[in-house]
Amino acid sequence: MREVAPNVVSIDFQRRDLLATPVPCPELDEVAVELRRVWAGRTEYGQDWHVPLYGSGSHTLTAGASGAGKNSVMWCPLVSIAPAIRDGLVRVSGIDPKGMELAYGRGIFHRYAVTGKDTLDLLDDLVQAMNERKTEFAGRVRNVPISTEHPLELVEFDEIGALTKYTDRKTHEQIVEKVALLTTQGRALGFTVRGYVQEPSKDTVPVRDLFPRRICLRVTAKSHVGMVLGDQAYERGAWANRIEESAAGVGYVWGEGLREPLRVRAGWVPDETVKALEAFVTAGQVLPLPTREIEGGRAA
Repeated sequence: MREVAPNVVSIDFQRRDLLATPVPCPELDEVAVELRRVWAGRTEYGQDWHVPLYGSGSHTLTAGASGAGKNSVMWCPLVSIAPAIRDGLVRVSGIDPKGMELAYGRGIFHRYAVTGKDTLDLLDDLVQAMNERKTEFAGRVRNVPISTEHPLELVEFDEIGALTKYTDRKTHEQIVEKVALLTTQGRALGFTVRGYVQEPSKDTVPVRDLFPRRICLRVTAKSHVGMVLGDQAYERGAWANRIEESAAGVGYVWGEGLREPLRVRAGWVPDETVKALEAFVTAGQVLPLPTREIEGGRAA
């Protein structure tokens, strides 16, 4: 229910839940890639859900409890932009404190880090590249055009809290500083950060306000909704703490260009698709994907 004008109220009646079953991720294909509108899943209205990986609103923070579907939010857009990664228009850097999730598709990542030291080296390299690009384009363009010479530098920071809170103080401060530089200066220069966290408090993610787009999957506490999506999000219907454990990938998104929280479900990416993506990106060869039944949904 929302007020659309003085004395005018709009009310939505949900007759059936269009996100009740898993949403298959797209197939690897030679499709045109629009980095400002990358397919990521479906909305509660049955429409395609797109996310920006370049330009306004591209820096994204996703929060969710263990098993909430953060992996789907991460992997599905990467499948959607596979041709751009293969052709060198996008370079993906992976920060994987657990050393498990991103390691499964290690070949996709141009840079990869697990430890705090490796993460600092990776972020230092990105900040240096950003500064070089700034020097080259300052005064010439407002937004750096993406090309193989100046690709989109996409950072996937899994479990960002593990290295921004649960590490020594010096490493913590340096990582926070580098992430802040990339999120405040990188948008127009073609640098995008996407972070993922289980516990979204300020102590865990001190730079969370620097992410203009937020996604809140299933969380364990009502207070987490406001931490991720901002004040009044829960009152506006973002009931992320009520999402069932079986609904992995379902959550609410709110940020630039959205007047109210939108319920979405990220495309589900099985393990064999990650491996096929890795082969596609590294060898330029599309591998046939075995048909696999999704519990309660369609085959992928």
